[in-house]
Formats: sequence, structure tokens, C-alpha cells
Amino acid sequence: MVGGSPDRNEVQTGGLHRLCALFLSLLTLTACSPPASPPAAASSGPVTLTIGLPVQTGQDPLHGASQAARLLSFEGLTYLARDGRPHPKLAQSLTESADGLTWTVQLRDNALFHDGAPANAAAIKQSLERSVKGADRDRSPGLSDIDSVEILSEFSLSIRVRGRSRFLLDDLTVAIVKRGPNGESMGTGPFVMGSPANNELVMSAVPNYYRGKPTIDRVVWKSYPTVRTAWAGMMRGEIDFLYEVPPEAVEFIEAEDSVKLFSFLRNYAYLVVFNSRKKPFDDWQVRRALNYAIDRERLITRALNRRGQTASSPLWPLHWAYDSTVPSYSYDPSRAIALLNAARIPQAHTAPTDGAPGRLHFTCLVPDNFALWERMALIVQRDLAEIGVDMKIESVPFEVFNQRIGSGDFDAVTIELIVGNTASRPFTFWSSQSTQNVWGYRNPSLDQALDDLRRAPDDTQYKSAFRRVQEQALNDPPAIFLALGQVTRAVSNRFEVVAPPNTDILPSIPDWQQPERVRRAAH
Repeated sequence: MVGGSPDRNEVQTGGLHRLCALFLSLLTLTACSPPASPPAAASSGPVTLTIGLPVQTGQDPLHGASQAARLLSFEGLTYLARDGRPHPKLAQSLTESADGLTWTVQLRDNALFHDGAPANAAAIKQSLERSVKGADRDRSPGLSDIDSVEILSEFSLSIRVRGRSRFLLDDLTVAIVKRGPNGESMGTGPFVMGSPANNELVMSAVPNYYRGKPTIDRVVWKSYPTVRTAWAGMMRGEIDFLYEVPPEAVEFIEAEDSVKLFSFLRNYAYLVVFNSRKKPFDDWQVRRALNYAIDRERLITRALNRRGQTASSPLWPLHWAYDSTVPSYSYDPSRAIALLNAARIPQAHTAPTDGAPGRLHFTCLVPDNFALWERMALIVQRDLAEIGVDMKIESVPFEVFNQRIGSGDFDAVTIELIVGNTASRPFTFWSSQSTQNVWGYRNPSLDQALDDLRRAPDDTQYKSAFRRVQEQALNDPPAIFLALGQVTRAVSNRFEVVAPPNTDILPSIPDWQQPERVRRAAH
């Protein structure tokens, strides 16, 4: 049984609408707009928190803001803690039957949609059934396990699954949504989104939110063309919350008395993914060789300013089931060369027309204007050159990047993919059963380990399967796993941030206070 009070400090970040969004929409969020007027100082009037987002993809300026704002506007039946454990959110409790095929869900009887309608069993059944039939099913294997949803009473329902599913509670983080009369989406979260206008997105606090009205009355999202212009806006008092501080600027901003910094490890990994349909990337020895050729510590120092950790697996390293005794890839050029020799990649061959030397030549796609990804690709390029491998970098527009991935028109790509907090996400990308596995990667042993993970009847068998997934990803890697990056957010001292350490502070915004108001209330 899973039961207890929801904690809005932990929210699972997923649930996107297209393959490209699944890959990219939770990257450094980006857009473009001129600075606006400074917000009013804290007073006895409404409290406004203004968030500045840097944008770089060239898409709709407020697309990134809309995606991030969903975390404050929509909720699921469950949420995932930092360690990957699912906990109730809109659900009051979830109880599993003895055979693992039925879950009884008791709902909160005081949760309301933003139009005031109750989030009862009928509404949640309707929302879940839309998710099961829609795009959410393809990227959330726990949803695809659902066979039926039945109403038991006004605030309880049962979910029947086709087979025991450890992914079900993980993927019940999917947003519960009510459709309005004009097709608009309504959630149950502490803030409601208005319509974007003038490169701003305004959210208003929900007065009858079931956990109490937030202290902050309005959240305003503003877009900026770069991180630097967003930081300049914060120094001018235009914004209170800088969504992301660049790694090279953290130490500088730490010296500012007017702001506080909050850092956490992001559950996305930077990697170079191969097209395993193409030779020689269909050979596990080649993929392993290229992993041993990378000096990850140097990459973290140079690309992330030492703010990150190495990655050797598609799984979240902070997950409760992660086995830290499984070895990771070391920097070992000699071993890389030996593996290329074993794969019969010749020591040298006729150079292409551009005269580049090397025993292996391939092209790696990078999207335009993703400076960090390009910087990582250049570091990988240099490391590979030391073992005689020539990786050419091709920058293409964001839309073309996604189109070519979807059509399989690539040798390799530099990208950032989600690794947690749930194992259902790695299943989505690397299982041969998944429609989202666009890389052509096939590994029957990994498939079996992922299936065992999905169907594990207890924690002991779950941990065993988790370890086997780690081992298979090491023995037969689908990509060069590079690093996980640390994200730093900056908040004005006007606000007292209430959040657990080393976690993303964004979902905790409804709990924030204003020190001035706290002091006034004390007197």
C-alpha cells in the first residue's frame, strides 16, 4: 500500500506531447523578449514572483515557460521522490491486490479542478482513459499496462492491469486533466495559467487549493534571449527568480548578497547516441571502445565547470535501487584501441576528401544554438581523435535535428535524455519493444532485464533486475554516456525558499514565504 500526504516539493517532470518534446522540452528552457518593467516591491498587496527564462531553440518564445508552468498547474495521482519512490499526490492512498493485478485508489475528497468541479472518480477515470489511449501511452509503459479503470464510489476507483506492473505508480504521475467547454485543459494544481501575451505568462494562485492558498498570489514568467540577459534583468530588479544560472557564472553570482543559489543534480544525462542500425555501430565492441576513449572528468571540468557527475548508465544514479558497486567506464584509450582491433576496424584507411586522418569516420548531429551540447561534442571529438577516430560535427536547425532522428538519418547525435527518477523512462528509450526507441538498438539481455524490472513482485527482485540493467548497459552500451549536469537556480532575498536541500525548488513555490511578511505577522 502507498499512502500519506502529498509533498509538493517533489514532482516528476515528464508527460510531453511529441517525440521531440520528450527529448528536449525540459532542457534549458528558452525564448526571446525585451526586458520589462521592474515588479513592485514587497508590500501588503498581492505578492508576485517573476521568473526569467533564457531561451535558445527558436520555437514559440513561451513554449518553455508553458512546459515548466505545468508543474505548478497540473498534478498526477502520484509523484516521484528524489530517490524514485512513488508517493500519493491526488490519491489519498493506493492499495495493491495480492496478485498484483488490481490497484484500489482512494482519492482526496477536497481536491478541485480550476473551475471548481471536484476531482472525483468519474473525472479521473476519464482523464486516465484519455492518457492510456493517447500519446502518453507510448512514453509511459506503466500506462500501457492498464487494462481498465472502474469507479467504486465517488472518491475511489480501481485500476486493473494486464500484468503486475512496477511502472504503474511511476507513470501515474501523468497529469490529471479536465477538458473545458472550449477544449481547454484544467488541472488541480496550486496555480492556474492565463493566456500568454507579450512574451509573458501569468499564473494566479488558486484560492480553494486543497492544501491551502499559496502565499504567492501571482507567478509571472518572462522570456529572455540568453542566460546573461536574464541575469542582467535580475540585477535590474525585473525578475525575482533566474531559472538557470550558467555553470561559469555560479561563483560570480554567489558573491551577490541580494540573491541565494539553489543547486541540484538534474535527472537528464548528456550522451552521444549511435544509430545501431548502421555499421560499425551495430557492433557492441565498437560502442564500448568509444566509451573507453572519453575522459569524462575532464569533460565535466571544461564543459560544466565541475558542476556535474560522470554517467555510464541510462539509469538514475540517485534511485533507491541503483547499485553503486557496478563499475563505470574509466578513461582507458589503450583498451579502446584494443576493442577496435578486436572489432576488425582497420588501423588506417584511405582518408576521405577532406583529408581527415583516422581508422573510423562518422558524423554527429548537434542542434543549432545549443552551445553546451556543441561544447561537449567538441570535447568528445578531441578524445576520439586520440584513438584515431574522426567524428565530424554537423550543426542543423532544431526542427531538422528532430526530423532526422525520427527518420533514422544520422550516424550519431549529441543529446540530453531523461534517466529518471523512474526506470520506466530508460525502458521507453532502450527497450526493443518501445516505439520511442528510434536508435535501432537491440539487446535481448537488456530487454529481459527491463521486463523483469517492470514485473518484479518485490523490492529484492526489483533491485536484482535494476542491477542487471546497469550491467547490460555497461557491457553493450547504446551510446557514450557522458555526464549528468547540476542545475543552479537563483532567487531574490525578497523570498524565503522552503524546499528540501539538493532538490529542484520550482515545485515548492506554493510554500515560499516573504521574509517581510513573516516578520510583520510575528509582531
